[in-house]
Amino acid sequence: MSNTTDKYLFNSPLEVALRLLVLLNRTELNNFDLDRLVIFDYFILHGNDIDKNQESLHPPLPHRSSEIIVRRKLVQESLDILISRGLVSPVYKNTGVFYSANKSTSLFVNLLKSTYFSKLTLVVEWVISKYGNVSTSMLNKLVNENIHIWGGEFEYEALVRSTYEQ
Repeated sequence: MSNTTDKYLFNSPLEVALRLLVLLNRTELNNFDLDRLVIFDYFILHGNDIDKNQESLHPPLPHRSSEIIVRRKLVQESLDILISRGLVSPVYKNTGVFYSANKSTSLFVNLLKSTYFSKLTLVVEWVISKYGNVSTSMLNKLVNENIHIWGGEFEYEALVRSTYEQ
């Protein structure tokens, strides 16, 4: 029996994988851990939550702060797909597992030509320029301090179901 969720592209591991490829391909600092990739993926989708002058890639849906909770599993599934296809390389360090672009990443990303990917590239460049050098602990702090206002209808549920604190 087929899983009905396999038929959807929106918020699927494939969609997230494509965003991660663009993110990892657009930066020299492409050794990102899972936490940073989860946060950056949220920032890419909802840039207007962080900076009112920034356009979000996706519409500002209610309850979007809860996305950060489910995004971790989705990002991990996406990374598994990318690694299995040789498009991203895991980097093992004493401090954990990080993910990096490789030669295939750039070859693949350069094939992506659409209005969506042009806009995605601009948003990724904004995220990297603004937050690329910010530590993961500071990014977590930014999320913790603001998650309640980012479509925060599920603020308390988010606090219970994730590592983010108020």
